[in-house]
Amino acid sequence: MFIAKWAPLILLLSLSGATAARQSQAQTPSASGQQQNSLAAAARRAREAKKDQAKPPKVWDNESLPSLHGEISIVGQPPAPPSNPTPAAADKSAASNPPAADKSALEADLSAAKANLDKLKVDLDLLQRKYALDQQSYYGKPEYSSDTAIAAALEDEKNQVASKQQEVTDAEKKVADLQTQLDAVNKSSNNAK
Repeated sequence: MFIAKWAPLILLLSLSGATAARQSQAQTPSASGQQQNSLAAAARRAREAKKDQAKPPKVWDNESLPSLHGEISIVGQPPAPPSNPTPAAADKSAASNPPAADKSALEADLSAAKANLDKLKVDLDLLQRKYALDQQSYYGKPEYSSDTAIAAALEDEKNQVASKQQEVTDAEKKVADLQTQLDAVNKSSNNAK
C-alpha cells in the first residue's frame, strides 16, 4: 500500500527529470556548435593574416651560397686559344706544368668525369624506364597500330635512349683514359723517387 501511494509521485519526478536532461542535452550541442563556429572563424582569420604577411626576401651571403667542388661552370663558348703560339709561350707552358700539377689536374678531371658518368647513367636509366612504360602502354591498347602519334613519340624516345647510351659509352671511355693517364703519372712519380 505504501508503494502504491508513492508510485505516481516517483513516476512524475522521473519524467520531469528526464525532460530536464533532454533539454540540457539539446542546449549543449548548440553551445559546442557555437564554439566550433568560433574556432573555424578564428582559423580563417589566422590564415588570412598569414597571407597578408609578406615573406622576407632571401639574403645571399657566404653561408647561404653553395660551394663548388670540382669544375667551374662557364656560360657560353670558351675563348679560342691563340692560333699561332710563340715558341717562348710554348716553353713557358711546358715549364709551368710540373708532374705534381699534372697529377692534381688529372685527379680533378677524373673526378669530374666520374661525376658526369654517374649523372649520365642516371639519365639513361630514367629514359629507359620511361620508354619501357610508354611501350607497354602503347602495345597494351587493342588497336595500337592505328595510333601513329604515339608510335612516333616512341620512336623519338628510342632514339633518345640510343644517343644517351652513346654518351655513357663515351664518358666511360673518357674515365678509362683519364685513369690510365693518372696511373702513368703515379708510376712515373714513384719511379722518380
